[in-house]
Amino acid sequence: MLFGFGDATAHMVSMLLIVLLVGLAAVKVSLHFQEEDVARCLTLAERDFNSLVSGGMSHGGRKERVEERRQWNEMDRPATVQINTAGFRSVAHDLVEWNEKDANGKGTTMGKASITAFVLRELYAGDVEAAQIKIFADTRNNNGTAPYIAPGIYELVGFRHFDPQHGFPPNVGVKRWLLQRVVRRRGFPLDIRMKNADTNEFRKAEDALNQLLQQN
Repeated sequence: MLFGFGDATAHMVSMLLIVLLVGLAAVKVSLHFQEEDVARCLTLAERDFNSLVSGGMSHGGRKERVEERRQWNEMDRPATVQINTAGFRSVAHDLVEWNEKDANGKGTTMGKASITAFVLRELYAGDVEAAQIKIFADTRNNNGTAPYIAPGIYELVGFRHFDPQHGFPPNVGVKRWLLQRVVRRRGFPLDIRMKNADTNEFRKAEDALNQLLQQN
């Protein structure tokens, strides 16, 4: 039986609707995976930040090592190895050197946490370009050596395209609208954990980032 004109039109409309629905479903699936990628990167960066802060602000282990070294120094015999014309090498010299290395290590760790906090704050605001500008500025101020880039942030800002001499090329990194969508819908920041030194309670995420940036 042949279709009439009305039947043919209805069939075409039905097919068109099916194509549109399939296309819409494909877009939604693609968008979902993009959101998952962005959320995964933000979560990874937050966890790395927590690790840095924990290592940089935990003094218990270092205090124990300093005390142990003090005891070694008290038990040490007078120095017998001359290291230069000014005097002799003793355990005390080694202990001071080790303690200074520990302190410098803490500073390096908190420096990494500080740049991570700054970039995360800009990403939460959806401002990828500001994060890229900060990275480029720090690189130029450090004679061409890029600052620490946390995992997750590396992908979000498109750091693999970064050039120490020229910065980031246009249109690299996550799209602003996509980043803002993920931050808003997923409720980021989600996993920032930094304790208040006075109360020993965890700060709110925004307060933790701002406090760290004010201290460094």
